[in-house]
Amino acid sequence: MIQAFQKFSQSRIAKVFLAVVALSFIAFFGGGSWFRSHNPHAVVAEVGNLAISRYELAEKVQQYSQRMAAESGASMTREQILRAGLPQMILGGLINDLLLNLETKHLGLIVSDEVLRNHIHSMKAFQNGKGEFDRNHFIQVLGANGMSEDSFIAEIRQELIREQLADAIMVGAYLPDEMVNRLFDAQYQHRQASMLVVLSKDIPTPPAPSQEVLQAFYKEHQKEFKTPELRTISLLILDPAVIAKEIPVTEDEIKSTYEAKPETFGKQKLEKVRPLVLAEAQKEKAIEKIHKITQEIDDKIASGATFEEVAPTVQGIQLIKLTDVDVHGHDRMETLSPQLPKDKELTQEMLKAAFELDEGSDSPFMQAQSGAYFTARVDKIMPSTFQAFAEIKDRILKKWSANEQRKAAYAKAKKYTEEFNQGNRKVALMTLLPNLSLSEPSPSVSDEVKELVYSLHVDQAGMASTPDGFSVVVLNNVIPPDPKVREEHIASFKELLLKRYKQDLLMSYMAALRVRYPVHVYHEAIKALYTQ
Repeated sequence: MIQAFQKFSQSRIAKVFLAVVALSFIAFFGGGSWFRSHNPHAVVAEVGNLAISRYELAEKVQQYSQRMAAESGASMTREQILRAGLPQMILGGLINDLLLNLETKHLGLIVSDEVLRNHIHSMKAFQNGKGEFDRNHFIQVLGANGMSEDSFIAEIRQELIREQLADAIMVGAYLPDEMVNRLFDAQYQHRQASMLVVLSKDIPTPPAPSQEVLQAFYKEHQKEFKTPELRTISLLILDPAVIAKEIPVTEDEIKSTYEAKPETFGKQKLEKVRPLVLAEAQKEKAIEKIHKITQEIDDKIASGATFEEVAPTVQGIQLIKLTDVDVHGHDRMETLSPQLPKDKELTQEMLKAAFELDEGSDSPFMQAQSGAYFTARVDKIMPSTFQAFAEIKDRILKKWSANEQRKAAYAKAKKYTEEFNQGNRKVALMTLLPNLSLSEPSPSVSDEVKELVYSLHVDQAGMASTPDGFSVVVLNNVIPPDPKVREEHIASFKELLLKRYKQDLLMSYMAALRVRYPVHVYHEAIKALYTQ
């Protein structure tokens, strides 16, 4: 049930299995800016006559971050939590819990004290070395996790009641063998197909049209020529990999790193993996050094220093200037700025951060997924505008030519498709695709083409649109699953199918409960939760 509703770590049961990371609520979310107890919008959602407070949501987000830290050994930053959308997902779980609580109360469901006691006694977190419930250990674990005995028991009781209702919904769920077999055949069959690609770029560029044609095209597609908001941005970037190369490491530090991480180096002798150990030791010291550097830079900038003044004083730091770029890094002519880093993920993270700032403001240093640290400053903002025809005539001509080429490619591909289906098969022009199956990835075949293949009958041709043109596809044959594959996978396939069917039943039931108990989510209150 917990998985079906994506409850993550909202259960107290999960919490007692995990060590709590020593992070206080205030420290983790940034000095009280994450939660303001006196904010008038303290309620983030209402379910029937019940409410979910901002404090409750923030507490659950903290619990989940602690759980992930305990499992992975690395704590989640505030930015990672928000980027992953965890608050919204956890809020969804809280809403589902309240919906079930209201319904179980309406139905009068209860759990006896004996069932509750037996359940708690069966939890390994509270058992001693002999596998027996140890009350002293029980009290110690609850105390270590900041829980009282009464509140823990009450929450476990409510969770068991919710599970009663969920089990009642799913009990008796059944899928006929005929349905399972048909779905298995569709999942594990292989399809053989051939493809002919008509690329727009291979169509000859049409001659330039008259001024009247271009102006008419401009008016018809004016929205496409609306310049997005452009910004001039300055960026400071610190890469631990660059900093690490300049950091000296002693023999004792190399030995200490090697002994602390034997699994990392495959338990090989130090002499054989010395370069790897050295790089790891340098990386650890670089991260410590960068953390200190970023704090010092943030303090200097807060005191009035500019990026341009700071950059020359820090070894290994990179200062980048982007002039009039959109949120994707393109300029007015839709050309990618050459100043952007080659790392596309880092680029998008920096641009996203920059486009969330006001003009003249800067961000504190943030760590990207790649491990690099960056801070952004917005020097100028140019609002989105419609550009005059005379200013972008060359761009309009380029867009018109590309549009004409694509139209011609479409007509050519459509003609091939119609001719094939009428018996004029251009087999010589086609390329045989690798055998396709829904049970296997097909990295060399686009999703559009694969979807088309599974919509065709044998000896039928179809056409799929792709970013570069159009693909004409013919289904040659359908190969049923091998009997050995069926024997090996049918049981697990049926089990997974039934599990998903039960989840669908639960979700349908939850949707019905939302009608009985109206749900209102206050997005502004959730947004305020994130403000610095």
